[in-house]
Amino acid sequence: MLIVSANMGEGHNATGRALEGAVRERWPRAEVQWVDALDQLGPGFGGLFRRIYVANVESTPWLYEFFYGAIWRLAWFAAASKRFTATWCGRRLAKPVARFRPDLVLSTYPMGTAGLAWLRRRGKLDAPIGAWVSDFAPHPFWVYGSADLTMVMHDVAVGLARRCAPAAAVGVSAPPVRAEFRPGDRAGARHELELPPDAFVALVSCGSLGFGDVEGTVRELLAAGPEVVPVAICGRNEALERRLRALGEPRLRVVGWTDRMAAYTIASDVVVTNAGGATGLEALACGRPVLMHRPIAAHGKANARLMAEAGLAVVTEKDGELTGTVRQLLAEPERLKAMGEAATRHCDAATPLVAALESLVSSPLNPAPQRLRPEDALFLHVATPEVPQQVGAVLMLDPKADGSRVTHADAVHLLTATPGLRARLLPGGGLWRAKWQEDPARTADGILGDAELPAGSELEPSLTAQMDDFFSQPVTPEHPVRARLVTGLEGEQGALLIALHHAASDGIAVIGALVGQARGKPPLDPPPAPARRRGVRGAADRAVALVRDRLGAPGTSSRGAAPALDHDRTGLTGPAGRAGGAAGAGAERSARDRLRGAAGAVIRGGRSGTPGSAKKGAKRKEAEELARGVWALARAGTAPRVRWDTSIAGPRRHYARAHLSAPEVRAAARRVGVPTTDLVLALVAEAVHRELGAAAPERVRVLIPMSIRDTGTFRQLGNHTGAASVDLPTGAMSLPERVRATRELLARQVTRGAPRAGNAVVRVLGILPPGLHRRVARLVYRGTWFSVIASVLPGARSPVVLNGSLVRTVYPVLSLAPGVPVAVGVMTWADRFTVCVTVPAGHAARGDRLAESVRTAFARLQSEVD
Repeated sequence: MLIVSANMGEGHNATGRALEGAVRERWPRAEVQWVDALDQLGPGFGGLFRRIYVANVESTPWLYEFFYGAIWRLAWFAAASKRFTATWCGRRLAKPVARFRPDLVLSTYPMGTAGLAWLRRRGKLDAPIGAWVSDFAPHPFWVYGSADLTMVMHDVAVGLARRCAPAAAVGVSAPPVRAEFRPGDRAGARHELELPPDAFVALVSCGSLGFGDVEGTVRELLAAGPEVVPVAICGRNEALERRLRALGEPRLRVVGWTDRMAAYTIASDVVVTNAGGATGLEALACGRPVLMHRPIAAHGKANARLMAEAGLAVVTEKDGELTGTVRQLLAEPERLKAMGEAATRHCDAATPLVAALESLVSSPLNPAPQRLRPEDALFLHVATPEVPQQVGAVLMLDPKADGSRVTHADAVHLLTATPGLRARLLPGGGLWRAKWQEDPARTADGILGDAELPAGSELEPSLTAQMDDFFSQPVTPEHPVRARLVTGLEGEQGALLIALHHAASDGIAVIGALVGQARGKPPLDPPPAPARRRGVRGAADRAVALVRDRLGAPGTSSRGAAPALDHDRTGLTGPAGRAGGAAGAGAERSARDRLRGAAGAVIRGGRSGTPGSAKKGAKRKEAEELARGVWALARAGTAPRVRWDTSIAGPRRHYARAHLSAPEVRAAARRVGVPTTDLVLALVAEAVHRELGAAAPERVRVLIPMSIRDTGTFRQLGNHTGAASVDLPTGAMSLPERVRATRELLARQVTRGAPRAGNAVVRVLGILPPGLHRRVARLVYRGTWFSVIASVLPGARSPVVLNGSLVRTVYPVLSLAPGVPVAVGVMTWADRFTVCVTVPAGHAARGDRLAESVRTAFARLQSEVD
């Protein structure tokens, strides 16, 4: 094992010694070697950095404070500083690391961690890297995503550490101190050190260099009362030791350099310090309250703030404040006792050093983050606390053949296939693009909660209450997937509620993956990039690819988006025939035969023309369609005004449901001569008309997401969608007229390449700098441009069974957009079209009316066309 530390005071080395002790406890035969990161920088640099540090703290604290604050305030400054430091230290550490070839590397110094992270990014260090932040408050120089584990000292520091490096794997460590620092016999320690047994002993320790106004601290303690006995540890600061002895105060005990710090800490009632580093951690490990008096600049003040926030220290800044605090503690011994107990509870709850080391050795290396595609980053950028971006599904599960209900284990099995299950989303910042990172330790069982209702609970109201509660608790980028299994519904039915961040995936991927898992199909991975082949075989392969494009063969278009899923001819997602079974296999073989024949004709120079000219023609046609789509988007302008309340006060939502008979919907669509998707959207338009009444405009702008997935991406992380903004007819007209008008508007607006144009615009926006990308995304994805979101999703038309439990129904759950208070999801599932309307919780009645209006509108349409 290699320990990278630095002789900058004794705090970093003390942490290293504690880690070495834990290593030898766990692996007694381990070979341990130390490297001083500062000494590796080059001749003279170590001493120079130490002198600069001392001068900053003692003489120019304002400069130290300015530099420390600038690292937090100015992202570009932090990035540039970290990059320079990492490169310098990494190059200097390369030789000792290569020479020792460690199995485990532990760093206790920020510049050391920076150098190790640089080596990892360049493939020069494959051993696990653990970084222990020996300060209570981490700062950007401490934390790097390329380290496999970063251990901070309290839960309140975790958020700060992830702010420094969102990709970092962060844990909470027990204080990294030697084993002798633990709660012990105070009376015995005082006897050993010849301290008065009944006095109030205040241990004053300001590090090995004795920084700060130690003399003023001692005077304030002496003024607190005759029972107070200050014990001042001067470390290597001999001048401080002489000044304190010159005070001639009989109650004051002055100690120079000592190796009995554990005994002095155990003997004390409180520990008074001004930096909060190793001294503060040693006090917490011994269960002693900490008083931070006049903390030193930069990291000292940051440590003090965070320890106070954690309830583990009292901070005193002004003259006389320390005296007053000690007098309060003397008058309130219960408060003093409670502070000590809080320190002990924290240490007991944190991860022991040995356990952290074992985890570091046994766990996979921290994966490198990957940049989010612009289509995915959009939903991170537009999400707000009031309008979180999450999508989901509700699966209704029948009891099994033996009458038993679906179990937690059944749900875990299904959720294992959820896209984004092991992802962490990293939103980025002003200079950094959004990314995602795999978390190998995350499991389906870890994201699944259970809600067991009283047996026989009424289905509709119980399910509504569960949906409203579950989906009103937004997922987070750190944990982008959540699920809940609801049992106890009437008829032994169960409901599996799944929510995931919209940046992690879209609805089609979720449903496709879950259907595949239930049917025992392995998850599909994106196909590897084919190697370029030469000769006749290579020409044949390229010809096959060309003909696939021409014929729209399976595996290349959106027709292969998911098992038993397809799109109808409008380009919107909709139902289609079964893709599995013997018929599907026969169709696939037939397609392959046609491809081989056509490919042969192309190779022989037949009437199909040359591959090059056909490819150019296809690209030209695609470019023309894209240009028409972009032009259509540009001409669309702002959405027609809709006179309803668009306020969204918070994340709480209400979900209203309805379902229609799928055979009846298809029969009605055939009778009126429109695709089923157009018919369903016409019913949505009718529901909006009924809701708005006389105030309904002639048209309402609806954003319709459309899948552009293929068989290689339908279970892939992220969104593979375009979108079209369509003006649905909502003015006064008969229902058959509305259906025909909807068909005409969709045919005119969707076939102009709008879906791919929308996708292209989103991708182009991704070229912008991250900060500008965020602002522009929020400008384009809001109620100015559309008033309703509606999505018609494909589902399974044949039965789906989960370990003997039939998936009876699936409801799609959509998110709202800023200024857009209505979203309608429709899905084909077996013999039903399911409808789920999302509205803010304050507009629950509107959601219920819209869902009911879709159902009654279809009933009226049936009576009118029969």
